[in-house]
Amino acid sequence: MLLKKLTLYNFRPFKGEHEISFSTDKEKNVTLVMAENGAGKTTLAQAFQWVLYGRTEGFKNKSVLNSLIEKEMISGTVENVKVELELEHNGVEYVIARTQTYKKDINGITKQEPSILDVINKQSDGQTNFNNPLKNISLVSNILPESLSKYFFFDGERIEKMAGEVNEGKSDEFKTAVQNLLGLTALMKAIEHLNPGSKDSVIGRYNSQIDQYGDQQTRELRDKIYKANEDLENNNKRIDDLESQLKYYNAEIEKAKVELSSYAESEKAQNQLNQLNMELQREKEHKANTITTLMNNFSKETYNYFSRKLIKDALEILKETDHIDKGIPDVRAETIKFLMDRKKCLCGADLSDPTSDASQHLMDLLKYIPPQSLGTSISQFVDRSNGNIRSSSNYYENIKSQLSTIRGCSLKIEEKENEIGDIDKNILNISNEKIANLKSRQMDYEKTVKDFNQQLINLKAENLKIEQDRVADEAEINRLQMKVQRNQNIEIQRQYAKSAYDIIKKTYDYQENQTRESLEKEINELFKQIYAGGMTISIDDKYRITTYVNELGDDNTNLDANTAKSYSIIFAFIVGVISLAKSKVNDKTNENSITDEYPLVMDAPLSSFDQRRIKNICEVIPNIARQVIIFIKDADGNIAKREMKGKIGIEYEVALKDREIPLDSTITKVGEF
Repeated sequence: MLLKKLTLYNFRPFKGEHEISFSTDKEKNVTLVMAENGAGKTTLAQAFQWVLYGRTEGFKNKSVLNSLIEKEMISGTVENVKVELELEHNGVEYVIARTQTYKKDINGITKQEPSILDVINKQSDGQTNFNNPLKNISLVSNILPESLSKYFFFDGERIEKMAGEVNEGKSDEFKTAVQNLLGLTALMKAIEHLNPGSKDSVIGRYNSQIDQYGDQQTRELRDKIYKANEDLENNNKRIDDLESQLKYYNAEIEKAKVELSSYAESEKAQNQLNQLNMELQREKEHKANTITTLMNNFSKETYNYFSRKLIKDALEILKETDHIDKGIPDVRAETIKFLMDRKKCLCGADLSDPTSDASQHLMDLLKYIPPQSLGTSISQFVDRSNGNIRSSSNYYENIKSQLSTIRGCSLKIEEKENEIGDIDKNILNISNEKIANLKSRQMDYEKTVKDFNQQLINLKAENLKIEQDRVADEAEINRLQMKVQRNQNIEIQRQYAKSAYDIIKKTYDYQENQTRESLEKEINELFKQIYAGGMTISIDDKYRITTYVNELGDDNTNLDANTAKSYSIIFAFIVGVISLAKSKVNDKTNENSITDEYPLVMDAPLSSFDQRRIKNICEVIPNIARQVIIFIKDADGNIAKREMKGKIGIEYEVALKDREIPLDSTITKVGEF
């Protein structure tokens, strides 16, 4: 898609008609629009979203009519707002226009009517074709799907929102981008359509049909399973939230420790604390590992240990059953019948005469081999019983030793925690107020971390119990429902739907993982250009973001390190998304591939970076997309002009006609290069 011209009529601060033509030159592919504060820079960037999709989320005032025009309206009059966007997509030229009518009623209240979307495409012979209004929305979606548009029309408000998310270590935008880039809308819909955890899905409806014919117990079990799914989802959301917060608090604790070590008064005490905390952690891990071993032994060997007396008594009784024929191992009645039908023994003896000794011998064996004979079963029982006795011979001593170890660890943990508490109090009592405040904050964070960790343990234990109960309930439902003959067909269909869900989900998860890893790689490649390897990022399967920073910015930056870091990630994220989209354009083998390259429209992309990085970013921006349009404030615009010299094709300036009236802006073409 190549943008050619944007025309505004009475659109917000742009009273009357204004237009901007965009550079379509392959070399000088940047259009630079410089604006003074309050002149409408962001409005221009958001005009694309309004004309294409009618979106006004970025506007505090949802009315798009110029305020001066609205004030001049009298009762009974009508005014129109219109934005036109001329573009070329897949070799076809389009004019996309959106018009909104405003009327002022007899009470002086201005009311707006629904906006109207028109799409006109120009034929090769120069004739124009007005498309069916009912199809215009789908035509726009075919040119640029709304779900992808936000990555090519990137405004400042979304940058702020994403920066906050990134600082918290997680961004839903990253997940949404990966899902949209996959182009697997059909698979996503299929997963939602089949979802076994939803009452309204295909599988949920099958479950409901079975319930109609099942008994009360089945219905109660099904309701328990739905409740279990909801509880698991809520618990997992809380777990994600806690893990995100723990990451922040642990980082703050480490920062406090480092800072405390820098003070002479607390250096020695803090070093002692660090050593004690390491020892405490080792004891806790030792205790946890021993408890795990104890529980494993308890679950595996307890039955054998407590049943030893009964097993030994049973074996004594079975000694008296030696007169019972033990049969031949692994030979069953079916084997004998097969040989008799074949009329030939394994040894080659002729069995054609049923009265022969060989035939009679085999027939006699039928009395002693399974399923008639107990001999083989007794032999196998004796072997298993002896094995159980042997395996539990050291059970008591093992349990005793492990309990002793756990008690010893508990005592050491208590001692370490007491020592840590004493040192913490000593640091708090140091006369240096900064040290005392720093230590107090650290202790508060540690208390929070301890509480959060306990919540995590409880939630995960609860999830495990819910999962176990859910599996048991599902098994019981299957047992109950398969008793009813008329439910069998529904159960078969439900199983087919479940298999389809599993296959689709597995395919989707695989492709999502591949795209997420590609996005992470693209982001880190850009960091190499901007930060010379000084910053990298990793995105895990839950879209938690971890950054590794060696250096950021210089002393001239007006942002703190966290803000600079998060803005860098967002900028690289945009570039990564566009790079992956471009690769989909070239992927002719992928039926989900994007059919055309898209331009990049950015609102104030340089304002968040220090001057040391702007040069590198200006070198990157022109290569991001086939066409780049930048709306930028004056100060940053002058830097961009200098650093992107030779790449700027057209330049505009946006200014207020009168600084006292910030409702009437002008757009002036500075030059075409």
